Amino acid sequence: MKEHIKIACPLDCFDGCSLIASVVDGRVVSIRGDRNHPLTKGVCCNKGMDIAKRQYHPERIVSPRKKTHGRWEDISWDDALYEITEKLTAIKNQYGSPAVMHFSYSGYGGLIKSVDEMFFNYFGGVTVPHGSLCRRAGLSAQNYDFGMAKWHDPSDIIHSKTIIIWGKNPAFTSIHLVQYIKQAKKNGAQVVLIDPLTTATAKLADVHISLKPGTDGALALGMASEIMKNNMTDSHYIKKHVLGFQRFKHYAKDFNTDRVENITGITKDNIQWLAKTYSQNSPSCIILGYGLQRYRNGGNTIRAIDALAAVTGNIGKSGAGVNYGNRTLSRYVSGELAKSYPYAANRRTFIVSKLGEFLETVNNPPVKCIFVTRANPLVQVPNINRTLKAFQTIDFKIVIDMFMTDTAKYADLVLPCTSILEEEDIIFNTMFSPYINFSNKVLEAPEGVLSEYELFSKLADCLELRNYPRIGAKEYLKRAIEPLSEAFHVSYNDLKDTSFSIPENKIPWKDGHFFTPSGKYELFSETALKDGQSPIPVFIDPEGQSNEFTLRLLTPHWKDSLHSQHFAFTDERPKVHISEITMKNNHLKNGEPAKVSSKQGNLIVTVECDNNIEDNIIMIYQGWWHKSGSVNVLTDDCLSDMGEMAAYNECFCKIEAC
Repeated sequence: MKEHIKIACPLDCFDGCSLIASVVDGRVVSIRGDRNHPLTKGVCCNKGMDIAKRQYHPERIVSPRKKTHGRWEDISWDDALYEITEKLTAIKNQYGSPAVMHFSYSGYGGLIKSVDEMFFNYFGGVTVPHGSLCRRAGLSAQNYDFGMAKWHDPSDIIHSKTIIIWGKNPAFTSIHLVQYIKQAKKNGAQVVLIDPLTTATAKLADVHISLKPGTDGALALGMASEIMKNNMTDSHYIKKHVLGFQRFKHYAKDFNTDRVENITGITKDNIQWLAKTYSQNSPSCIILGYGLQRYRNGGNTIRAIDALAAVTGNIGKSGAGVNYGNRTLSRYVSGELAKSYPYAANRRTFIVSKLGEFLETVNNPPVKCIFVTRANPLVQVPNINRTLKAFQTIDFKIVIDMFMTDTAKYADLVLPCTSILEEEDIIFNTMFSPYINFSNKVLEAPEGVLSEYELFSKLADCLELRNYPRIGAKEYLKRAIEPLSEAFHVSYNDLKDTSFSIPENKIPWKDGHFFTPSGKYELFSETALKDGQSPIPVFIDPEGQSNEFTLRLLTPHWKDSLHSQHFAFTDERPKVHISEITMKNNHLKNGEPAKVSSKQGNLIVTVECDNNIEDNIIMIYQGWWHKSGSVNVLTDDCLSDMGEMAAYNECFCKIEAC
C-alpha cells in the first residue's frame, strides 16, 4: 500500500517548499514537490529530495554517544540526561548560567525545535550568539529605510517592466522565483543581472553587468545621481512619502559617471543606461541577493539600492519594490517561546562570527559548557582554525544532530534527534516565500531517538525548572500560532489543509505607511544616527588587496547544498573556479591540485578553469566539511558596517601549485 503524505522542507531556503513523501510499507521511498501548493507547483530541488536519503543513511546517529579517552561509545538516555543535569547544575551553581553557551543557528527551519531556546531561557539565560552569518546587514538596512523588510508576493513580479537581479543567483538558490522571472520576460519585461560572477542566472537575463566586487553601493549612488540630475524622479511620491531627499541628493551628486566608472569598472554609458531604464521603464523591481552585503560596506550598499526605489516611486505598487527579506509572518508567531524571555534574566550575547575570539577572551564568567543545536559552527563560522582551537578548550561540549558533523566530532556528548519526517511541525521562512506550511508526521523515530521537544522537557524535569511549560508538542505549536489565528481566523487544522499566506503581503507599503519612526520611507534615518551609522546611505570602499594576497575570494551557495548539510558524505576536494588568465598568471594547470592561502589558513583545492569568473577573483562554493576542506579556514572574522554581520567576501588569498 502506498501513502502520499504532505510535509514541508525544513531547510533554511528562500522557497519554503511544500513536499509530498511517498510511503510504502512504512518506508519513505521518494520525496517530490507538492503539485497543489501555489508556489511549489510540484517542483522540488535536489536538496529537498535528499531528505529521504538522509532519513535512512547508515551514518545516522540513533543513540547518545559519549567520548571517553578519545573514543566514542553508545550510552543510555538515562546516563546522558544524568550527566547533562550534573554538569549544568554544577556550572550554574559555581559560575552562573551565562557560563553555559547555547549555539543555535539555521540548520532547521521549523517551530518545534525552537524549544531549545525556550529551555535555556527558563534555565535563567545563557550566552547566545547575535548578529548574523547570513543576511543581517541587509535586514538592518531595510529596517532603517522601511521599518521592516518585506517581499512582494512572488506572482506580482510578472507585472514588472524592468527586473534587476542584483547579486543573486536564483537559478541555484530560489528555483521557484525563476518561473516568475520567465513569465515576466514573456510579458515584455527587461531583465538585468548585476553580479561580479557570470552565474547560471545570466542565462535568464537580457543584460549582464559585471562590476568590481564590493562596489555595488557606488553603482547605486551613481544611478541615483543620474536619475536626480536628469529629473527622472517621482517628485509626487518623494514629497508625500520620503524623508531626507535633499540631504541624500546633496551627497549622491558627487557620484558622477566618471567617478563611478573608476570605482566599479562599469562604463559611463552602461551607468546612464541603467539609470534611465530603471527609472523610466517602470514599474521596476529589484531582487537582492545576500552576497552583496557580505562586505564591510554591506548595509550601506543595501540602503543605497533601496534609495533607487524611493526616488523613483517604485515602492508600494504592483511590479515594483526592493525585495530582500520578508519578516511579515514572523510578526504573527509567538507563543510559549515569547513567554519565556522574561526568565532569561542573565542572558549574555556575543557576535556570532567572532565565536573563536569570544571563547579566547571571555571572562566573568568564562564559558564552561557549549550546547550546540541546529548548527555546525565549526564549518560555518569564519576563521575556522582560530575557532576550532578555542572550541577545544571548553570543558564540556554537547551537540544535537542526526550525523557526526565536524562540530559533533569535537564534542564530549552527541545526542541524536528526529528528522522532519518524524514529528508534526509548522514551517515558514523570512525570505522569498510568503506561505506558512504544515508538515505532517510520516514515520516513527528509530528506537533510541528522542525528539528535541521530549529531550528538553525531560531536562527541565531533571533540573526542576519550575515555570517550564509542561505541555505536549502539538499544544506548543498551537500556542505559537495564536497571534496568526486571532488576526486571520486560521486554525491549526486549517494549516493542515491549506497553504496560507498573509493578504497584506501582496504589495508591501501600498498604503504609504511605513514602520519607521516618521511613518515615511527614511532616506535620512535618525535611528541609524543613534546607532552610530550614517543617517543617509554612503559608499565605503571595500577592503583592498595586500601585496601578498591579491585574489579576492567569493564563496556562494552551491545549487545542491545548503550551508554544510549536503557535503557530509563526500571525500571530494573542493574546486577553485578561476579564469584562464588568473590560472596562467599563477602557473596552474586545469584539474590539478593547488593550495589557496590567506592570513587565516590554507586549503588544498582542485583547479577549475572557468571563464565565467573575472580575473583576480577566485570562487569556491561554501559548505565543504573538514575532511574535504572548509572554505572558512581562509575567511576572516571581520564585520560588515551594520547588523554585526560576517563580511565573508572581505577575504584576499594567493594560490600556488601544490
